[in-house]
Amino acid sequence: MPNKENVSIVLGETADEIEKFAAAELQKYLRILFGLDADITTGKSGIPGSSSDVIFLAGTRENHSAMIETRCGKLPSLTDQGFLLRKIRPHGQNGMVLLGGSPRAVLWAVYDLVERWGVRYLLHEDAFPEGPGHFHLPDIDSVQEPGLTIRQWRVINDFACGPESWGMEHYRPVIDQLAKLKFNRILLAVWPWQPFVHYEYGGIKRRSAWLWFDYHYPITEDMVGRELYGDEDEFWNPDFPRQASYEELTAAGQAHAHNLMEYAHERGMECVLTTTLTEFTPEFAPLLTGSQKVHQLGGLTIVPGADTDVDDPTISGLATSILQATINTYPEADFIAFGMPEFRQWSGHYERAWEALDAKYGIEKIRPLEDTLQASGHRTGNTDGEERALQEVKGDIVGVYFYDRLLKDLQVTRDTCRPDMRFIYNSVAEELFPVMPSVLMPGWEIMNIVDYTAQRVLKRREVLGEFPGRRIPATLIFTLHDDNVGVLPQLSTGSFHELIQALRQYDWAGFSTRYWLVADHDPCMAYLAKAAWDETATPQLVYQDQIKMVCGEDCMKEMLDVFRELEEVTVMLEWYGMGLTFPVPGMIMKHWTPDPMKQELVEARQGYRRALSAARAALPKAKAPGRDEVKYWIGRLDFGIGFLDTIEAVRNGAIAESEGNQEEAMRHAESGLILVRDALAAYASVARDQSDRGAIAEMNEYVYRPLKAKVEELK
Repeated sequence: MPNKENVSIVLGETADEIEKFAAAELQKYLRILFGLDADITTGKSGIPGSSSDVIFLAGTRENHSAMIETRCGKLPSLTDQGFLLRKIRPHGQNGMVLLGGSPRAVLWAVYDLVERWGVRYLLHEDAFPEGPGHFHLPDIDSVQEPGLTIRQWRVINDFACGPESWGMEHYRPVIDQLAKLKFNRILLAVWPWQPFVHYEYGGIKRRSAWLWFDYHYPITEDMVGRELYGDEDEFWNPDFPRQASYEELTAAGQAHAHNLMEYAHERGMECVLTTTLTEFTPEFAPLLTGSQKVHQLGGLTIVPGADTDVDDPTISGLATSILQATINTYPEADFIAFGMPEFRQWSGHYERAWEALDAKYGIEKIRPLEDTLQASGHRTGNTDGEERALQEVKGDIVGVYFYDRLLKDLQVTRDTCRPDMRFIYNSVAEELFPVMPSVLMPGWEIMNIVDYTAQRVLKRREVLGEFPGRRIPATLIFTLHDDNVGVLPQLSTGSFHELIQALRQYDWAGFSTRYWLVADHDPCMAYLAKAAWDETATPQLVYQDQIKMVCGEDCMKEMLDVFRELEEVTVMLEWYGMGLTFPVPGMIMKHWTPDPMKQELVEARQGYRRALSAARAALPKAKAPGRDEVKYWIGRLDFGIGFLDTIEAVRNGAIAESEGNQEEAMRHAESGLILVRDALAAYASVARDQSDRGAIAEMNEYVYRPLKAKVEELK
């Protein structure tokens, strides 16, 4: 093994901060894996001579080409995401070239090399090989380019069990891991009621803002999992003040978003910030004749009335104020993503909006309005029926017209500090896919959710072919963890494998993750990270690799069984678990209804039990570093089974109560209370992150306490 003085990492003379960080990361892993202390030099210092046993040449073509080409021959052309790993022998030395088409690609080249040394990147930490390894350079000459050029991770969002509860102390390690997995964007999914953008219009200033729909989660001594919360008396995001004024809350929100984008940029990721320009906080209601509460949890905001004129100057003025404030507050954003609220309530004048768009772009020739409306009734597996689908199409016709007029005709970005800001249209009705490339401006993109879950999207994957992906970069939203299925364990890798194939088939640019809980998804994330670059990747191959490197080969069969059973249960829950454990008030007591639990949920529980049995069998076979990973799945599966047992007990209690058997109802309620207490204790014992802590706080508030109150009521 070379001595510490014998290894050099050589950067180009003009290396930027990301390239310098890449060199520092390579230096770090050489020390951890092999006990080597490498020197970092720049090109102006020259290539180390014969005293160096090993050299690493790292950088972009622009700042390193002469030095690298002298020693490894002609270099291939690379996109800004492509990178080269090539073993070389300069002057009898061992060497490795890590060439990137951009600084971030240099960083990815380093992480790719480290992965070849046996390190695996989980969302919460690295998994290292056992013991100090023998230093070697892989015999490789490989150029890598991604098949999917957009690999996006969502941050902020909503719900205490999701990333809205994360402070920067929670975000930094995850963003670090995402960089290692070669993700290249973060999406700051902010909502109109949250404290991130201040605006004013018509003599009215915004004065209200809330986190997670203004719900609250007290930390009490009698709650299950109290030990997870230290001296807290309420679960909260540590980056935000509690019981704060609007000004204090907004200042904290803006600092939080700035910090997120700064850190993501330092790791080579672009930043996308969402906004909704047709949804407002309630203090603006006096300006909006006929406004209505938004159809959303809490009803915290207002939207235009259904029949509000599409050219209403007040709506345009308010939207202009919001967009200009957003851009001027966050000029460092790489994109602004805009769209309509989830429920399209502003839809009355869709015909006039269509006529105006047709006059401008000839969209009637691409897909007639009548055909567009009729197509909405043919959505297979639509969760909310034909009426909502039709409403979505009408509302989006209004929305597309509104945003087109605002940004093209009124040119409202001219008076901002970023008149060159790039935009993404966020989630337009799929029936409008064929016409969108004619409407969107050059340089714009589209990001879309087709349905809530992977299985539901797969049922109508052919709709992806209706968007001309070669003309406009298109990103599909992948639901890793559905909030409707809620807090139960979920794993959808097999479904995403099929969707990845569809994205490639229809020339979509990539995907954006949607999730709340995080820790379940290391196996899926490993697959997505691999499949975005390697079209031969399969869930089975990725699972085998991850299990081998993290848990050990001895428990391969058992852990594959765990993941297989989890995937089968998740497919079942995606179809039959809508709203099952949605983390809002009524989470458990909505199940106090005199109906037995669905047979499909009984079968899902059986699947969890089989997975749990496999995980318990894997534990004594797992290598020491991987035992915590197996224990995690044991805890999560114990919880999932216990929670479904609780739902069954609650339903049985309601049946008994409806039959006038109070004593039997009491017995089932008490049983449910014991079951959920034990389930939450199992979850708390393996909780990994702030999302887990948020979920446990939510369930104490919406499950344990209400069920406790029901027992007291029955007494």
